[in-house]
Amino acid sequence: MPQPSKQLRTVVPIIVFGVAVLLISLVIFAPGSDRTKGAKQDVASKETAAAVDSAPAEQPKTAEAEPDSETSPSAPAVEEAASTASAAAKPEGLHLKSHAIDSNAPVSTMGSLDDPDDWSMQLIFTRAGAGVSEIAFTDIWETAAARRDAEMYFAARRRGETPTVQLQEAERYVLQRQHPLTWSDPSGAVQSRDISVLSALKVQIGEDVLDLTPPEHWHETAPGAFLATVLDKDDVPVATITRRWELASGYDLTLHQIFENISDAPLEVTWTQYGPATLIPDRNRYMDRRRFRFGYEYSDDRDPGHVADVIAGGDMLQEITDLADPDTVWLWPNEESEDNGFTLSWFASTNRYFGLAVHPLLDADGQGSRSLVSRVERIGKYVQQIDSAGDEQFIFSTLEGPTQTVAANSKHDLSLGVFAGPLKRTMLDDQEPYKALNMRGLILYQMSAFCAICTFPWLANILIVVLAFLDQYVLFDWGMAIIGLVIIVRAILHPITKRSQGGMQRFTRRMSKLKPQMDKINQKYGDDPKRKQVEQMKLMREHGVNPLQMLGCLPMFLQMPVWIALYAVLYFAFELRQEPAFWGIFQMLGDWPFLADLSSPDHFFYEFEGPHEFLFWRLTGINLLPLLLGVLFFFQQKYMTPPTATLTPEQESQQKIMRIMMIGLFPLMLYSAPSGLTLYILTSSAVGILESRHIRRQVDLEEMEVDGAPAPSPEKKKKTKDPQARAYAKMLERRKAEAKQKQSKNYKKRK
Repeated sequence: MPQPSKQLRTVVPIIVFGVAVLLISLVIFAPGSDRTKGAKQDVASKETAAAVDSAPAEQPKTAEAEPDSETSPSAPAVEEAASTASAAAKPEGLHLKSHAIDSNAPVSTMGSLDDPDDWSMQLIFTRAGAGVSEIAFTDIWETAAARRDAEMYFAARRRGETPTVQLQEAERYVLQRQHPLTWSDPSGAVQSRDISVLSALKVQIGEDVLDLTPPEHWHETAPGAFLATVLDKDDVPVATITRRWELASGYDLTLHQIFENISDAPLEVTWTQYGPATLIPDRNRYMDRRRFRFGYEYSDDRDPGHVADVIAGGDMLQEITDLADPDTVWLWPNEESEDNGFTLSWFASTNRYFGLAVHPLLDADGQGSRSLVSRVERIGKYVQQIDSAGDEQFIFSTLEGPTQTVAANSKHDLSLGVFAGPLKRTMLDDQEPYKALNMRGLILYQMSAFCAICTFPWLANILIVVLAFLDQYVLFDWGMAIIGLVIIVRAILHPITKRSQGGMQRFTRRMSKLKPQMDKINQKYGDDPKRKQVEQMKLMREHGVNPLQMLGCLPMFLQMPVWIALYAVLYFAFELRQEPAFWGIFQMLGDWPFLADLSSPDHFFYEFEGPHEFLFWRLTGINLLPLLLGVLFFFQQKYMTPPTATLTPEQESQQKIMRIMMIGLFPLMLYSAPSGLTLYILTSSAVGILESRHIRRQVDLEEMEVDGAPAPSPEKKKKTKDPQARAYAKMLERRKAEAKQKQSKNYKKRK
């Protein structure tokens, strides 16, 4: 009987031993097992991993829910990641290497706050999640006064002089800081941890979930460069994770993220990190319009070559106030993207003037893939209550990538582009990669998503172009540009205004003359409303009185879209933020805050150090323009509105109530509104009064000619040589003759 070869006797036991080890491993590390992940896993890793799984215990459907929850945003989609046949054994007992923390180590930064010519911002880094603890802008400030001081300070330094003013560091604008996250552990104890901006959250390798938020798991190799090492049960390195931040001179960052498999076996990897969170609300806000925004691409079926622009309309948003609902689990995919088959291009958090967005990396010419599909499979959220009443929340977003198989001794690139800056129209329109990604869609002149069309965003986009043109090329001041816009709108609407007001005045004058006859009809047919109406209409036709000549409030209603669209422009346009009116002349008078910022109230009498909440107003000072607006409305209603002789007592009472509401309601509504809008309405109303007086004079002259009023004496009347004037005079004489002939015919008919 032949004996087995020596090689076979050696290989067979090895294979049997390998199969036995594999079966034992499957039993020990199977999902749902209560056994530990590895005998030598360090205590810190165990505690932090448990913290990640138990953090959102109060909201089990949020992005931080336990990994084995089917409805959790952080539940890994790895059902298909079954173990594949491999010559090398899978690493076991994975954990992260711990590094000592030196509390006296200097804080690493990137950029500068003292050099606005070369840097736009400064980043302060933290080892907690290898993220950013603070993003502060070099030359953007909370208040207009701090901005003026900064302009004088840096101007003096450029001239080589010693600045006479100091920077108001407390008023420097900070886009975002690290924020505490609290949760209840399984025992009910409240835990807390600071979550840095765009930090790493966790990585799942096979069945092992490793928490990346603790600072001891990261080693900072250079400012903004961090390294985490994954070890197996024998403390042998299996993989490394590097995060390196890169800052250019503008507002775009590059987050280089590399997962490198240095083992001899392929690894199934699912990467999760924190995304843009809610930004701070604006100090001078009239309303809170913080939003999460999305940029989408069409699916491969609809746009195989991806030649269409990225979609970023007004519907691609979610209001912060709507996201406190615990039933909203996923930010993306959402109903809109699923119904239309959209894929994700970029994701952002915005407030009134600023945005923080993640986007794919493109080259300097805007070329490259515009999709985030390879980096982000879904976006979850976690709502952190800030106050006990639950009136204010801080919303974290989480970016969970698709499960990827990283081959042995190979790398997996997870890099992202980050935009962190102001929503400047010219920058997002013209610079790359924002132009290629259509990130101009981040700017939305829209007060609410509930009725987007009611804000007239198309008109707002026209108005900002007109205002910018007037400011840059004609009037060189935003306040004067607003007044110039008033003249343009009034000139366009003048024909309608003239016809409306002229018709109303003619109707009022003629109805006053018919009042005695109308009173007789009311007395004669008081018990027969239908007959009374017929007789009144007959009398009005005989005397050429037509109610349809009055267009009523049509001119004002036609201006309402301009007011609403201008409101949105003045509220959201970064170009008008902290821009003074009338070349800053009031600020030259002892740094007077009056009209120092057209995007905030006028602060004529006083500006508070901090906002004060009163009923539904957010008061930042004592203002003048809304009060002047009320006085102007009172003057217009009392002295410029023609009396109507045919009103009943009930109608007169209703009209009086409308006057009171007009005089009182508008100033109250606009008290905390941007002063640029109040300036527009005040100027428009003043111009309207002058326009009405001019129209009234013309109507009075025409009515005098029609009624046969005595013409001016010959000695005072000079014969004109102007052909147009002579033609106008002949026209008036012809109308006078026609009116007399018509009166004669009516008299013969009645006779």
